[in-house]
Amino acid sequence: MNKSAYEALVNSHALIEFDPEGRILWANRNFLNLVGYEMDEIHGKPHSIFLPSYDLHANEYAELWDTLRAGNPQVGEFKRLSKSGTEIWVHCSYTPVKNDSGDVIKILSMAFDITEKRQLAENLERKNQELLSTAAKARAATYAKSVFLANMSHEIRTPLNSIIGITDTLAETPLDGQQTSFVEILQRANYQLMTIINDVLDLSKVEAGEIVLHMLPFSLQRMIDDIVSILDFRAKEKGLQLKVTVAPDIQDYYIGDSDRLRQVLINLLNNAIKFTHQGTVSLHVQNNNTTRTGNLLFSVSDTGIGVSKQKFKDIFRPFTQADPTTTRRYGGTGLGLSISQKIVSLMGGLIWLESEPNVGSTFYFTASMPATTERKTSMHNPLQGRYQLNDINHFIQEQRLKVLVVDDVDDNRNLLGIYLQKTIHQITYAESGSDAVGLAKTNHYDVIFMDVQMPGMDGHEATMRIREIEAEQGRRKARIFACTANAFAEDIERSMKAGCDMHLSKPIRKDTLIKAINSCFAVNEVAVS
Repeated sequence: MNKSAYEALVNSHALIEFDPEGRILWANRNFLNLVGYEMDEIHGKPHSIFLPSYDLHANEYAELWDTLRAGNPQVGEFKRLSKSGTEIWVHCSYTPVKNDSGDVIKILSMAFDITEKRQLAENLERKNQELLSTAAKARAATYAKSVFLANMSHEIRTPLNSIIGITDTLAETPLDGQQTSFVEILQRANYQLMTIINDVLDLSKVEAGEIVLHMLPFSLQRMIDDIVSILDFRAKEKGLQLKVTVAPDIQDYYIGDSDRLRQVLINLLNNAIKFTHQGTVSLHVQNNNTTRTGNLLFSVSDTGIGVSKQKFKDIFRPFTQADPTTTRRYGGTGLGLSISQKIVSLMGGLIWLESEPNVGSTFYFTASMPATTERKTSMHNPLQGRYQLNDINHFIQEQRLKVLVVDDVDDNRNLLGIYLQKTIHQITYAESGSDAVGLAKTNHYDVIFMDVQMPGMDGHEATMRIREIEAEQGRRKARIFACTANAFAEDIERSMKAGCDMHLSKPIRKDTLIKAINSCFAVNEVAVS
């Protein structure tokens, strides 16, 4: 990584370093501007100078630094005090940096100013409360929120697409130890931001009644195996054992929405791993013999921190966790259980909890999913049944493809160019849907990455026009991949109806892009019955 790129990376974030006792060692200009201090004013001072009231936050302060000195990173949202006495909200990640002996030698923190976001959330909450005076106003508020969040999702995902892409690309370049640490912090923050965005959008869709279950045959055992492959590594990282038990009378195939069932199970298992420091996390699947509705019974148990009975109802409320300090200690939006409860309800089931503080918790839920002997499955991926993207990382690449990248945002076009710069393919760029159609009239492209939401002629219309040109000229069809921040099922369906071959949701990772191109060899070079 060249010096200018590294300096741009460091200077674009607010960074500060502490010694293991919480004394300030260094801060960059972005952080100093955030808190209103100069470096000589805070060097050697304790972290507590940024707390609004140290006496009120002494326990939080002691617990935070004990945890960091033990080598455990921390992430959360905190209220801090600037030099002028102004209170600001920041999203902070604290990462212990260790020497070769494994001792913590310093703490690196990255902060994002979220004061405006918190104020906006508080203002929106006040306005929503006012709109709840009548049922009609409540419905209007829910709809407006859904539209607002969908638009915000697009606006957030577009720059996040570049942030994630450039961060992943930096990770592939030669880095020293400190640079690697910075990039890893960015990658974790990117993942957290995407999780928050997805949670908020899911909740808004559920509340607006816009979640529709896709009832299709699926293999329950295969889905569980996939989940274990995703989460087993995370459990082992914490020294936990992940156990799975499927009752012998459970059938192989059921009819239901496997994506939504997977979402609930991953959420519950993720929570169990997050809140368990030692012991076991278990998933058990059996036929439902309780008095509750549904033919299947799932349970996720842990040996973690547990929840008091007084908090059982609270944890299923949106933006709520069992304890106000939970977000500070463990992170998260407090949306996962609320979303899971609503999805379980849509699946004709119920969710409930048994727990004891400092002993552990078990979340149970039922679902109505009839067994079937049908083995045919269906997914939004049009290559399903022929080739899965995950199975074609290493297709032969002697053939040079002509690739057209269509996007009205410069950074997005540049990012895809960076992803593809080391391939043998010929890359052409278009800034609009109409430009793409113009190029397609006189050029044949093997692959087109088509942004959907563009001013003037959008990606769907451009795709339909290109398909018409191909038909008129008797030309072999290009593989068109819709690239968009809109990631709901109805968005995918619109892309397919417009003539796209696949829907790629932003942020688009490099490996996803390469696999999409490689899939063209599978489809174009191999006869498919």
